Amino acid sequence: MEEENNIAFRSLCPIATGLDVLGDKWTLLILRDMIFGHKKLFNEFKESPEKVPSKMLSNRLRKLENIGFISRAKGKINKKSVYYLLEDKGLETLPLMVELMLFTTKYYYDHLGDTYTGDVKTKMKTDKASYIKNISTNYAQFKKMLVI
Repeated sequence: MEEENNIAFRSLCPIATGLDVLGDKWTLLILRDMIFGHKKLFNEFKESPEKVPSKMLSNRLRKLENIGFISRAKGKINKKSVYYLLEDKGLETLPLMVELMLFTTKYYYDHLGDTYTGDVKTKMKTDKASYIKNISTNYAQFKKMLVI
């Protein structure tokens, strides 16, 4: 079992390795909140509907920083605030999340109801590349506004 940045890799399988990095209960939800919700402050993450416990949130943010998915920065407006911001590696999980959302809305519609139907789902399905590029561009602009 090889370790890199405090991640114990179980095998050389790319799927197992991906799950070792992203497969816990909270990591993708934190990345989701950053990408789609532009959350950046510790307390903003705590407001998510899944209610990640504070200690777990601290742990996952530290892990994501250690493996290069996010970084911490001081803000332009309030220099005392610590912002958690996506790095390219973290933003590159966006296509994975879009595929997961499409899969989930297809097979678990009864649970989700109309949560991701209509315009958003149509954009994801019909012009996935543009949808992903638009979200990535919006995040880059958001990030640029925040940091010194």
